[in-house]
Amino acid sequence: MRLYPLLMVLLITTVPLVARNPDPCSTENLPTAVQELLKSKYPSLRPKAISDLEGYDRKLWIATNAHACPGIAVGSFENLGQRGYAILLVSTSGAKDEYKIVVVAQRKGSAEYHISLLDHGQDTPDSGLVISRVPPGKQTGFDDGQSIALKIDAVNVEWLEKSSVLYYYANGKYHQLQTSD
Repeated sequence: MRLYPLLMVLLITTVPLVARNPDPCSTENLPTAVQELLKSKYPSLRPKAISDLEGYDRKLWIATNAHACPGIAVGSFENLGQRGYAILLVSTSGAKDEYKIVVVAQRKGSAEYHISLLDHGQDTPDSGLVISRVPPGKQTGFDDGQSIALKIDAVNVEWLEKSSVLYYYANGKYHQLQTSD
């Protein structure tokens, strides 16, 4: 009988956690300092959401990345063990003609966040454009066969079923490697 109250407490506290289905694209999932920096620097932009993908692109994303956001990737993009946020920003108005891809991270030994702009498009449709984290390991370029050995995470920027570019941090700055065409 002593076990019954304990089971009730566990049931009451865990069922709401299991029942919740948080939006993986919500900025509320980001640290407050990151949210504030994005609002101040890009007030008319927000992370791309699954609902921004159309038709086949949406089905493809859900089939391969059901619980991930096409506009937010989390990883150690600049320093091993230090979390950074790669974010594909699109217009809050719903217009599909502008995007920015940024990484928000802390400099080594600092608590302050900074933004690195990886790519942007003006008057360029963002349909089918998504981002994801690529873990450390060997990556090979599409055209030239160039290979790199990633020691930290990288950002994959992909036009679904069209092309992809890998952005990786080395020697104090971001570089890119075309990985498919």
